[in-house]
Amino acid sequence: MTGPVRPGRPLRILQLEDEPDDAELTRRQLAEAGLDFTTVVTDTRESFTQQLAAFAPAVILADYHVPGFPCESALEIVRQRDPDVPFIVLSGELGDEAAVELLRQGATDYVLKDRPARLPSVIRRAVAEAEQRARQAELEAQLSRSRRLAIVARLAGGIAHEFNNQVGVMLNYAAFIREEAASRSEDGWDKIGHDAEQIERAGERVIGVVRQLLAVGSQDTTRPELVDLNESIRGVEDLLRTSVGDSIEFRSDLAAGIWAVVADPAQVQQILLDLALNACDAMPDGGSFSIQTRNVSISPAQARQHASLAPGAYVRLRVRDTGAGMTPEALEHAFEPFFTTRPFVEGRGLGLAAVFGVITRAGGTADISSTPGAGTTVTAWLPAACDAASVC
Repeated sequence: MTGPVRPGRPLRILQLEDEPDDAELTRRQLAEAGLDFTTVVTDTRESFTQQLAAFAPAVILADYHVPGFPCESALEIVRQRDPDVPFIVLSGELGDEAAVELLRQGATDYVLKDRPARLPSVIRRAVAEAEQRARQAELEAQLSRSRRLAIVARLAGGIAHEFNNQVGVMLNYAAFIREEAASRSEDGWDKIGHDAEQIERAGERVIGVVRQLLAVGSQDTTRPELVDLNESIRGVEDLLRTSVGDSIEFRSDLAAGIWAVVADPAQVQQILLDLALNACDAMPDGGSFSIQTRNVSISPAQARQHASLAPGAYVRLRVRDTGAGMTPEALEHAFEPFFTTRPFVEGRGLGLAAVFGVITRAGGTADISSTPGAGTTVTAWLPAACDAASVC
């Protein structure tokens, strides 16, 4: 997957070029035009394919004539693996028909080598358009996720009252049976009392699921107040260590002087526990689980790189595990209610969706990154209850 283009970082350019002098000339032209970049040059199918994955280029410059590896073949590989990366063709001479065909196949643009002054502007435009498409895709994904959560919210609001009433009746009758069983010494009543206790536990789990549904849809009753995330983490640290078990190393990296946020402290501690349980499920053979807090100030330029963030002061909560990770397909659904890549585990179906609901209710946003076999990172940004220049 193509790596993101971030402010202050060199633009990664993968060059498909079999002539070292031409490759060097292109680099000089880009440097003279003021581009901040780093390049890797390849001239075979094997090396091109390897660098496409290892280097994660933001732009590809491909010579039209590379012996043994036609430009069309490189373009096909790129479009199959990462259709969003700009693919710019360089050629000493390229006829109109060939140029049109390359564009039809998915090339972003082409530049004739005898007109090098055009190349920097073509690259800048291609990168800007790719970033815009990425932001648009993120906004659309966020809107889709918000709509799905809104449906859950309406569903939860509609059923919560009725569910709780009916389950309350079940719990009351189960309690009557359990109490009656406890008062009798005849054979068989112990088993009846045990069965009544199981009914009560099941009913309590149903109430817990309804409460989670309401949290996902931000319709539950919360008690927001000024919260020190570091104190919240320290308050459940022993429980988190117990939850992940002895085979998982627990680490905390809490920034000094962390800003306060406005949230429900009980819900904050609940999402920490949910994330720890998810990490534990992802690391049955052990690994590491870490929690980090940081004060961050998001500039307008940085906000443009993340569609969900507005400029301002935030407290960033980042939770990492070294578990199995998720595929890109699973990652797209990670915050959806009841979505899981594992067989059903009792009581775990709303974990990440509930996390997202609590974070958004506090005015923040969250995202998740994961690689199969390399673990998962959940990052939440919560608006600071102060200006970045003041003391909370």
